[in-house]
Parts: sequence; structure tokens; C-alpha cells
Amino acid sequence: MADTGQGTAGARRPARWLLILYAICLLVAVSTAAPEPASAGGGISATRLTALFDHYGDTSGTWTGADRTTSVRLPDGRLLWLFSDTFLGPVASDGSRPRAAPFVHNSAIVQHGDQLRETRHGGTAENPRPLIPAPAGEFFWIGDAQVVGDTLQVLVNRYRRTGASPLDHALLGTALANFALPTLTPTAVRPLPLDARIAWGSTLLRDGGHTYIYGTEAAGEAKFAHVARVRGDDLDGAWEFWTGASWDTNQHASARVLSGVGTAYGVQRIDGRYVLVTHENNLVFSADLVAYTAGSPTGPFDGPDYLHRAPETAAGHLVYDADLHPDLARPGKLLVSYNVNNVDDAVTYADAGVYRPRFVEVDWPRPRPNRAEVPPAPAGLTAQAGGAGTAELSWPAVRADGRPRYQVHRRDVTAGQTHFVRIGEPSTVPRFSADFLVNQHAYEFRVTTVGRHGESRPSPPARMTATVPPPPPPTGLRAEPGRSGDVALSWDPVPFVQLFRVRQRDLTTGVQTLVGTFTGTHATVEFLRHGRTYEFTVVAVGGGGDSPPAPPVRAIAVVTPPAAPPGLTAAARPDGTVHLTWRSLGAGVTYRVYRRDLRRGDQAFGPPALEAGTSHIAQLLEHGHDYEFVVSAVNSGGEGLRTAPVRVRADLAPPNAAPRDLRAEAQPGSVKLTWRPAAPDGWHRIYRRDLTAGERDFAEEPIPAQGGQAVITRLRNGHEYEFAVAALNPAGAGPRSAPVRVTPQLPAPTNLEATAGGTGDVRLSWRSVGPGLAYRVQLRDVTAGESWRTDPVPVLATRHTAVLLTRGHRYEFRIVATDGSTDGPPSETVAVQVRLAG
Repeated sequence: MADTGQGTAGARRPARWLLILYAICLLVAVSTAAPEPASAGGGISATRLTALFDHYGDTSGTWTGADRTTSVRLPDGRLLWLFSDTFLGPVASDGSRPRAAPFVHNSAIVQHGDQLRETRHGGTAENPRPLIPAPAGEFFWIGDAQVVGDTLQVLVNRYRRTGASPLDHALLGTALANFALPTLTPTAVRPLPLDARIAWGSTLLRDGGHTYIYGTEAAGEAKFAHVARVRGDDLDGAWEFWTGASWDTNQHASARVLSGVGTAYGVQRIDGRYVLVTHENNLVFSADLVAYTAGSPTGPFDGPDYLHRAPETAAGHLVYDADLHPDLARPGKLLVSYNVNNVDDAVTYADAGVYRPRFVEVDWPRPRPNRAEVPPAPAGLTAQAGGAGTAELSWPAVRADGRPRYQVHRRDVTAGQTHFVRIGEPSTVPRFSADFLVNQHAYEFRVTTVGRHGESRPSPPARMTATVPPPPPPTGLRAEPGRSGDVALSWDPVPFVQLFRVRQRDLTTGVQTLVGTFTGTHATVEFLRHGRTYEFTVVAVGGGGDSPPAPPVRAIAVVTPPAAPPGLTAAARPDGTVHLTWRSLGAGVTYRVYRRDLRRGDQAFGPPALEAGTSHIAQLLEHGHDYEFVVSAVNSGGEGLRTAPVRVRADLAPPNAAPRDLRAEAQPGSVKLTWRPAAPDGWHRIYRRDLTAGERDFAEEPIPAQGGQAVITRLRNGHEYEFAVAALNPAGAGPRSAPVRVTPQLPAPTNLEATAGGTGDVRLSWRSVGPGLAYRVQLRDVTAGESWRTDPVPVLATRHTAVLLTRGHRYEFRIVATDGSTDGPPSETVAVQVRLAG
């Protein structure tokens, strides 16, 4: 379905951050104009793209931000942007994201020319679902996508949550989602025969008759790139995996080709070289976007080249998942997107600009310094373990023009890092203290000299093994309850610690749970029960392991009853029900639906129906009655205000389908009808006419029948009747079935026996033809040449004695059943000789 409404632009905010964390990793349309046009045929600038999404998020009313940010050009010229975790709905007037904003795990935006026009997801606008649905308790995050013929292929990674923080998730596998073009209709989601070691689909590259599929393996805090390929361009084909030396069909032989990549990254072939751009993950929570280059798609890779330092990390946010967009890049430049988020949800909601794509442009190839002009490399580098878990580095000063600075580079050998990474800012003195090390990991360090004309070659490496004690417990833990079942936690910084693990205990139930893993010194715990006391503690996670827990703090959760659900609508349906919808108020909320019958004069609303979602089907309504509905929301703080009432008339349409397979079985004075009803317990109107009596019009049976059968009685035996059946509801009867014809008949008695008595009598007996019928005895004196005559007195039993018969004469008898007005066919004839007197 389409939503063509245009929202109101939110207030401009002093800071723009971006999207949501770490690899976090039908349909609704809205039109909005771009803030300025793209340059035709020459790509589009990063500044314009960032503004394009910022404007769309502020004004579309259907999309406020998302992450992953992959793009694919469609055959008709449209550009499809695919996203993972997505916030839908409008932005509040103060620029915040409403707490009740709908959230789905994947979505898309379709770009027409220089305008973002359509937000696409599953479900409805009132009750949105992911564009690519996953089994219950799981979700799909977007990988990369490509067009193959008239199909869009999207690699997706299947995950489940392991905690409340965006860092807390576990990979379950990889699947291939297909969409039909040009409609972008989902057609299939097929799990691929791949295990959960590698998240495949980080990026795709078509080159030399193959499509290369890049993936990411997460091993602790380290991430490694892997490469697979298919022949041609169909991802449904047979996969091969790079082993480090050759290609193999065994996925378990896949080798690591590069460390420090994100879950998403980009690869582009430029002038015969393969350029891999990623967020720098060799260093935890780095701000840098880097490039590596190789002579083949599988490496070996040189680098890194430092492309961009994201300024958002200075405000405490996290940068992740860089990607390339070559279809939009201007000549001589790399166009790179990246995502930013804060692991504290309160920050993401406070400013909707936190969760939108960022774009940067970088000149490529990168300028290279004249080696004759750069200063010499340091010599004599030494590295020793410090007493506080650091590495203490020193080297002789370098003689160079001006005042040289020194840049330190580090490689975690134990973690398997393939390349050195910059750490810290350049130093003006020939010594450096490297921190954030992992206990018992072996490290290599190098130093370069940074002069006026560039950076020197690196020094020979120095190696050491870190000795890092566990960190002390966090101090100053504080808990401040909010009004929505949330508690804001904060604590003092711990030296050399970037991660903290938060736990909670519900003192009412005694249940203790892991809230999640957080960066920084604050976290917001949500979805707590009103009035319950909770106990919280925090553990610092450092290179030497976990600290002892901080002394616990307690807080009583407060949950304000929710507001009235917005956007209540009611629509009568042809089946006599009413469909109610409203907008969600977020997680942890259920709904009560009240109604009253205005035509019946109800003054008060009746008992509510309960709903967990944002829609309700009101049933058992009276046709033509006016009803009034209201809805309220309920959370652990109680029931909130009711909506303003909506009024609707229950308008039931007559059934539109005729019953099928009508059959008629003749019975004495009746007919048994059977048919296939549209509803098993539905009511039906039965029509009949007596063809023998010359009736032209059908007459309605006065009593309707329920189900799929009926017996029509008081019919004239021997008359031909025609019957039809129609489904019936309070609005009337629907179309009639095809008619059937049948003639009720009285059955002929059977097993007639005759026994002559000794006094001019004959005893007769026969089998009953059914209840409610009488019999007539027919006889003739064969010896005397009589014709058949009927005894005038009907017989109610199945026995009769014929008397006053002529002795010695031969008689024949037969029996007919009668209903008082019509006689049935006669039985078989029996003959008997009346005895002589004896």
C-alpha cells in the first residue's frame, strides 16, 4: 500500500550523528523533494547525499533513520537503498524520535532521479513488518544486493538477540532473498547451506566472469574478511571458497584474507587494482575509514591508506560499516557511506539525526610523498611491558628538518591481525605508552617519522607480550528512574576500559539477568515493571578480564500509564465485521477495545476486547446498527486514556457465492438435500417448486437451514420437484445454486407372504416400509377371472387376514403403501389356494 502524505520538517539540530551499531548487521511509499538536485551524469557529492537523507528523514513522515546503507541500480534507472535496523514514522517537532516510533529490522528506499520517493517495508503503515521477514525470535540484517535478469538478489544474515545493547547479537546463518522486478515484490527467502562462522554478503564484486562474495568472520573482538565466488552472476549457483592458495567447494576451507574489516565493507576495481574500503576494526572503536589494495580480488592486500576520520566519535558515538557506492561516485573519487550510533538508546531517541547515513568523498588514487623528501625512519625501537598493563615504547630521536613527530603503529599478533594500525596521535617525543592491551597477547610495534613532506617508512618492529591485570570495579554507580519503565545508570570512568557489562536483579522475583554490554559510562535500562524494585551492578571489561562488580544500587521503576493510541480508524467490511486500526505506542503496551451499540441504546461501553497489536476485528455485530468504538493502551503502570470515539455502521453484504454440489435424495413424502456450504455453520434459504402441479415460481421454505443439509417434508409422492439453495445472512440471501430435480415416491412393500387358513381366509404379512404410513391390500379371484380390487379399509400394521374368500379358489394378493392421499407402487404378487372345508 502507499502513503502519499508529506510530513512536517523537524527542527534543525546543532549536531548530526548517524545510524546504529556494529553490523546491526509490502509496502509503503512517500514522496518528498531532495534539498538540491544531483549533478547529471557526473555522480553526486557526499554532502548532497547526506543532506538528501537528512531531508527525507525530516519530511517524509515514514522514515527517520536506518543503518547498513547499501545501494543497487535497478534496470529501469531507479536506485534502491537497502537498510538494516530502521526507525519508521515521523520526527517529533523538537527533532527527537518518538519512543513509540515503529522499528523494523530491514527496509528500503527507492530513489527516482534525484529524489527519495518510496519507503518500503512489510506489513502495513499501521502495523509495519520487516521487508524480509525472519522466523519468530530472529531477524535478518541486510548484506549486499545485485540484479540478475528480472530478479533482485539480496544476501541477508540471520541473527538473534543476546542482550539489550546493539552489541548483543549472535549470527545464525546467511540466506538469499529474491524480489521480482520491476515491482520489487518479494518472491522467496532461501537459507543458504552455509554455517554461522562467516556473515556472507559484506559486499559483492563482479569481475572476470565471476561474482565475488565477501564475508566477515567475527572472532572475539577481531573481524576477518573471507572471499567466495560463483561462476557468472547468479548467487544461486555453486559457491567456491578461497583457501589462501586455491578455490575449494568446502566452506570450512575458507581462509582469512584480511583482518580489521567491518561486517559491511566495499570492494571496487580501479585501474586494475582492487580497492577494499572499511571501517578500521583492528582497533576497537576506531574513528578511521581505511583502504587496502591488492592485485587480485583475494589479495594479498597492502595498506592501510587512511581516508577519513569520523568526527562523530569525539561526541562518544560509534562508527561502523563503511561501504562504497561506485554508481554514484564522481570521477577520481571514492564515495563512502558509514554508520554511527550510540549504544545508549536514550541518545538515539533524543535526536533523530543520530540514525541516518553519512557520506564522504576521498580522492583516489591517494597522493604519495616523494621518498627523497620524507624524513628517515626511527631506529632502535624497544617495547617493554609497563606496570599498569601498558607497553612502554622508546627510540632514539630522528634528525630531520623542522620538528618531526612520531606515529606509533601496533599489530596484535595473538589475535591474528594481518596489518599494523595507527594508535594515538603523533608524538613530539621519542617515547610512547600504548594502552588498551589484552593480557598475554603478543604485540608488534612500529614507529614512523612524520615530517613536513610526509611520513617515513616504518621502523623495524619491536615485540612484547602484554601483562594486563583485571581492572578495578567501577565506582560512583548511580540509578535514576524515568517515567517510562526505564532507569538511567551512570558510573565513573575506569582507566583503560572501554566496555562495561550491566546486570539487573528484580527483587520481587529474584530473577537476575544480563542487560547488555555498553561503551562509555552510562546506559539506559528499559521495559521494567511499574512499582518493582530493581538492583543494578556494573562490571568493567578490560584487557585483563572482568573487574569485580560495582557495589549494587537500587531503583523503583515508574511506568506512567500510556497516552491514548493515536490514529484510530474504523471501517465496515462486507462480512459484517468492523476493522479497527491505530498506531503503535511501542513495546510493552497492550490495547483494550471497547464498543457500544447506539441503535440498541447502550449508554455504557461493554467489556473490552484485548489486543497485543494495533488492529482489531469487531465481530458479532447487528446488520445496520451504528456502533461506537474507543481504544485505550495498557502497560505495567495501568490503563491510559481512551481515544476519542469513532462511529461506524455495521453493513453486512449478502453472501456473494452460491452453494455448490447440491444433491437431492428422494424419500417417502420428503427429500433430503445436501450441498457444500461456503461456511460450515452458515445459514441457507431453500427454494422449491412443484413441476407436476405446474408451478412456475420458486417458493421459499419458511425455515432456513444451517450447515450443509436439510430434509423437506410434506411433499406429494409421485410429483416432480425442483430445488435450489442460497447462502443467507442478516443482509439477505445470496445467489442461488444450480437447481436439482427429484420425485418423492412411496416405496413398494417387500417380503409379502400369504398363508391359507381353514375357514375361507388367508393370512398376509410383509415388511414395513417406514413409520407414518398405512397399507392397502389389493386382491383378485383368479379362478373367477376377477380384476384387481382394493380392500377399502387401510391397514396400519404389517399383517392382515383376508376373509370371506371362496373356498377352493385361487387368489392373488399384493400390497401398496399409502400416505392417505397417494398410493405407492404395489409389492410383488403372491398367489394362494383357499382351502376347502375340511
